[in-house]
Amino acid sequence: MIRCALITIGDELLFGNIDDTNATWLSQTLTNYGVKVGLRFTVGDSTSDIHLALNAALDASDIVILTGGLGPTQDDKTREAISSFCNRKLVQNEPLLHMLENHFAGRGPDIIELNRKLAFIAEGSEILPNAKGTAVGTWIEEDRGIIISLPGVPYEMKNIMQEEVIPRIQSRYEVEPLFVRWIMTVGQGESSLSVALESIEHNMPKGVKLAYLPSLKGVRLRLTSAKERQKDTEKIAADITERLGSLVFAKEDISLSCIVHEMLIEHGIKIVLAESCTGGNIMATLVKNPGSSQYLLGGHVVYSNDWKAKEIAVGPELIESYGAVSEEVAKAMAEGAIKNANADMSLAVTGIAGPEGGTPKKPVGTVHIALSYKETIHHRKFTLHTDRSVNIALTTTLALNMIRLALLGALDA
Repeated sequence: MIRCALITIGDELLFGNIDDTNATWLSQTLTNYGVKVGLRFTVGDSTSDIHLALNAALDASDIVILTGGLGPTQDDKTREAISSFCNRKLVQNEPLLHMLENHFAGRGPDIIELNRKLAFIAEGSEILPNAKGTAVGTWIEEDRGIIISLPGVPYEMKNIMQEEVIPRIQSRYEVEPLFVRWIMTVGQGESSLSVALESIEHNMPKGVKLAYLPSLKGVRLRLTSAKERQKDTEKIAADITERLGSLVFAKEDISLSCIVHEMLIEHGIKIVLAESCTGGNIMATLVKNPGSSQYLLGGHVVYSNDWKAKEIAVGPELIESYGAVSEEVAKAMAEGAIKNANADMSLAVTGIAGPEGGTPKKPVGTVHIALSYKETIHHRKFTLHTDRSVNIALTTTLALNMIRLALLGALDA
């Protein structure tokens, strides 16, 4: 298998000002095309640090891909670093210069002069055109391996990779894309899933790999193999799906929100939400899907006790007796919301997101979710985390999963 190393460049990455999404995307894409990513480096805007990374990368890889540092400003040093590392002159590419001058015409001579830097490339480089921007990529073949430089702007980098780099790799090397099968799960953590799937994993043939990719939105299971093992992989995927039952919500890399969106449309359901601790996050998650107006009537963000009473008729005496975070209040919220909207389904959440507000009996992370559907109110209580953002995200996932299970007829009262 062809080996590749990634070098992402920029002080902003080292300082934590932005996330390194380029390296993540490149790793996923290259792996899917049969190129093994063995090393990843992050370096600042320093020629010497770029040299160090290039040297280490080429010691272990056939291909090195750099992203970032190709702009026109003083802190962009990638083209100079590659030129000096390869002992090649920086030369001005006349067709590229002409294109840049036309692009920046009318913006003033200072802008044109600043961007002339973009026309310089290391001598002998193959230009990788940038259809989405002005900083082109380059491809250099050295004795030690191939050095590819790409702009750091994600949509520009991705376009050059798909249109220019991947086809060149495929034409120069014998690479075979991996066969990948996804199984999306929600409702149990990776440890529980691993126990449930132990016997299947133990009997998997050589060459088929199972990875667990947990997040606050569920656990994605990824099966990978070479193309010749596709039938084996499909059989294992079917066995896993059967073993996990309703924990599986999709057999492709798709979000739970999208699946619930599709199910609500398919069932012709009109739903209303009543959110306290999530502050509208459940609704915000659903409306990211185009067409959510087909099922989503509206919602209530009822954070205070008074507002619960005014908006959805939750009796103050109920809150006084049981507390705002309780099964009784969650059910009353769901009942009040569905009556207000004359909907087919309502979902209500109340909880203690934290970091304060917990008690020994109701610690931070206590969440109650109630769902009203077909004249039955379903309830679930959860004890989640101590982190506020984690609790909001997990509650959103659990609420969406309750909607899914209700539509499947798999939610007990």
